[in-house]
Parts: sequence; C-alpha cells; structure tokens
Amino acid sequence: MSKMVELPFRIVFGLLWLIYFVVRFYFQRKVRGVRNYSLVNEKQEKIFFRLFALAYLLLPLYFLTAWIDFAHLPLPLWLRWVGSIVTVLGIGLFGWAHYTLGLNWTAILALSKEHELVMDGPYKYVRHPMYSAFFTIGLGFLLLSANWLISFIYLVTLGAMYLARVAREEEMMISRFGEAYKLYMQRTGRILPRLKI
Repeated sequence: MSKMVELPFRIVFGLLWLIYFVVRFYFQRKVRGVRNYSLVNEKQEKIFFRLFALAYLLLPLYFLTAWIDFAHLPLPLWLRWVGSIVTVLGIGLFGWAHYTLGLNWTAILALSKEHELVMDGPYKYVRHPMYSAFFTIGLGFLLLSANWLISFIYLVTLGAMYLARVAREEEMMISRFGEAYKLYMQRTGRILPRLKI
C-alpha cells in the first residue's frame, strides 16, 4: 500500500469523520436540557451509547496512524471514491433526520411529555432513518478506508445496538402513540423504504 496513494483517502476520511462529529455535536447541543425525559432501561441504554461512541472514536485510528494498516483491503481506487460519496449521502441523511426530529431527538430511548410523532422528512419513508444513515456511513467508511478492522468495529457495534434497541423503541412508540404508530408502521419500512406493489 503506497503512502502517496493512501494519503488522499485518509484526508477525505478525516474530513468526513469531522463533519459527522460536528453534525451530531450541533444537534446534541440544541436539545441538551430543553426537555425532561423518562428513560427506558437507562443502564442498558448508557452501555450501548458508550459502546457506539467508543467505536466512533476509534475511527481516527485509520486516518491518524498506520497501526491498523495490516487490515487493508485491496479495493479498486474508483470504489474507494464511491465510498466517499456514500459517506456524504449518509451524513446528509443523518443531518436531515436530526433536523426533522428537532427537539424530539434523544441519544437514548426516552420520551418527554411534549414528544410528537414525526412522520415527515425522511420519516415519511422509514421509521428509523438515523439507523439508515449510520449503516450508510459505515458502508461508506468501509469502502473509503478499505480497512476491514475499523469498519468491523463500527458496523458490529452498530448492528448490536440496532438489534437490541429497535424493537424496544417501537414498543415504546406504540405505548405512547397507539394506533397512530401502528398505522405508520404499516406505511413505512424500518430502515429501508417499503416497496409498493
């Protein structure tokens, strides 16, 4: 693996990682302390949140060091540039989902008294577009970095969080919004739009 060939990918990866971080930080600051939330399984939620945050914080190992270069995948250069486009699309969806949720967003499973059922923006098509964005970003980072280890850490942690949380999140929404959420579930897919036949 040539350092000169790899350098542009490391730079682009680092910039996209930073943009991803700034988007999350911006929306997290907007909602901090604005509403009081009742938490669902607080201990487990904090564990998953910290694990995913740790996986996210390990991503700079690719663009700041050569420690994990042993996990390099021999992907064609054009596919790696496609990875940058996929990552940008994922970050765009991530920002759009955050913007649409507004004050209804929390990093952990929780509801406030003022919580609204959001069904516009990306939520018109999927119930969990933030997970759609996370998986898209993960795929983009895999292609862009061509590093199986960093992608494995991120995607496995994300997959575990998704499997453990999504059903509980939907139960929480049904208990709060009842029939309205059940009808919404019939019109939308979880992380991919429902195909209309």
